[in-house]
Amino acid sequence: MDTGEPAQGAFTWTQVSAYRAADYEFQAVRVGADHLLWVLRDNSERVLRAELLAEVTAALAAADTVASVMTVLTTHIMPAVGAVVGAAVLSEPGSDCYTVRHLHDADQTLQPPAPFSVHAPYPMAHTARTGQALFFADPAERAQAFPEAAHFFTERFQSTAVLPLRVEERLFGAVSFHFSVRHVFADSERGFLSALAGQCAQALDRARLLRESADRQAQLQALSDVSRVLATSLDPETTFANIAATVVPRLADGCLIHVIDEAGQPALVALAHRDPAQEQALRALLRDYPPRLDAEGGVGAVVRTGRYELVTDVVRTLDRLARSPEHQAALRGLIPAASWLAVPMTQTGAVIGAMVLIQAAPAQSLFTERDIPFAQELAQRAAQAVDNARRFTEQSQVASALQKSLMPASLPDMPGVELAACYHPGARGSLVGGDFYDIVPTGRRSWALAIGDVCGKGPEAAALTGLVRHTARAAGRLGTDPRTVLEAVNSAIIADRPAHRFCTAAYADLDLSASPARLRLTLGGHPHPLLRRVDGTVTRLGRAGTLLGVVNDPPLHTTEDDLHPGDLLLLYTDGVTERRLGAAMLSEDGVRDILVRTRHSSASATVAALEQQVLGYGPTPPEDDFAILALRIT
Repeated sequence: MDTGEPAQGAFTWTQVSAYRAADYEFQAVRVGADHLLWVLRDNSERVLRAELLAEVTAALAAADTVASVMTVLTTHIMPAVGAVVGAAVLSEPGSDCYTVRHLHDADQTLQPPAPFSVHAPYPMAHTARTGQALFFADPAERAQAFPEAAHFFTERFQSTAVLPLRVEERLFGAVSFHFSVRHVFADSERGFLSALAGQCAQALDRARLLRESADRQAQLQALSDVSRVLATSLDPETTFANIAATVVPRLADGCLIHVIDEAGQPALVALAHRDPAQEQALRALLRDYPPRLDAEGGVGAVVRTGRYELVTDVVRTLDRLARSPEHQAALRGLIPAASWLAVPMTQTGAVIGAMVLIQAAPAQSLFTERDIPFAQELAQRAAQAVDNARRFTEQSQVASALQKSLMPASLPDMPGVELAACYHPGARGSLVGGDFYDIVPTGRRSWALAIGDVCGKGPEAAALTGLVRHTARAAGRLGTDPRTVLEAVNSAIIADRPAHRFCTAAYADLDLSASPARLRLTLGGHPHPLLRRVDGTVTRLGRAGTLLGVVNDPPLHTTEDDLHPGDLLLLYTDGVTERRLGAAMLSEDGVRDILVRTRHSSASATVAALEQQVLGYGPTPPEDDFAILALRIT
């Protein structure tokens, strides 16, 4: 300072007794030989604001969700600026709906999100709508500008600052600070609060973009998963439960699926919710108050009109839907829901049901118009699943009826003989199988036994099965020689076939008038029947022959055997022996083992044991159908 030139800088005054200790800026100018003009400026407030801004910047940089940004607002910003209440209003992405996403009072708990109208005559609505910052130094000034909002402010709210949340030209909300002491809001404070709001806006925009990207990725993954689970089952109940489990809790807190029942009313077929208590409340509500097609909103209205329903003002909507005070009380139990999206399920232009997605409070984001295409695609896939399940059920019923027509309606009463049989369709249960068995009388005490397996599945197999079965019956009435019967079947297949079709069959004539009973057997490419003698020994019967429908004169041979009391004859199709467990097959040895283990059992018990062995031999249901026929001489 002896140079005579003006000087400036900063220093810390530490002598408290002389002056308030703080950081200062100074400017020094010599005025005359013995005088120094020294101008001091208290810089502590500026430093503190700079430090707070740096701290907030760092905290917001680590915040990757809207909720975490709002936490920075309450834990860092509000206490630092001295605000007792803070609030934030945000527009929902892709929507003109606004929500109070954060309302924090130092004397109260955190409030859940709530719908907000930017057209309301309130300071926050004005700023969120126009982007104009508002500063009110005292209640009178605030009340004069917004008299309709006066009832919201108590004596604690002395001064108020409302700042827009904006990134570049995109305005998406507002944040407000309320102070219990009077603020004049000098330019420096206005600039500081605006800087804080700008930092929050940048962080919110980044968090919303991350959320939007994550939501889209999750939705695409969910659609992929739904497509996969739809392919795992054709059972309607399982399908609907799988869809709901795919959606909850990844994309929604709750999911309901209704399908039009035979009475034309929407019936609940699936319900899942993240909160077990809410799931129970929903089930009870729908049990006591099922959807009605004449309702103004909800599932009934969506099914009736075929239009989606997006609800963000849940409280008012539930009150509007209430049919009675009791219904209203039940609906109020669902108030934790923050929004829902209901979309119709359509098939060939007709509405067949509705799907409802629920978002509970507090949720990171409410449903908006951006979610509608995803929900509609999800509902469409669910509708396709409904249609597939119905078609499968109808086809299975037709196949079952047709399959029954190719089997004896019941086993006949054969004096001195115990009969048992079973048939199981393969894993493709919607198609008619090619396996069959038959038992018909050919005389007073003689019977024809037939079992076979035609190639293929479906209608063509059914037609061939009918041809084989009825040809064998007709030929059996003309003569009892099993070889002659199978020759007639072979000729019928060759004469009738439009393409290469064939059949394996075992045909036997059982004469019960002889003592012991006499069995004549011919095999046309079919597995050998097994005979379990009364002493438990198991032998193979018959002589191998050529399958039917391939050549005009197939080599066929008839063998004869005696059946004594206690003997059991077992006939079966290759679906039994070719049942696989990995690379291993059950084979004829597996069948023999069952016969040995059940050597003291009845025909019914023996068939049941073999049936369970086939069904349980592999980890999945049998691919091929199979038939088993047993008779035991008593």
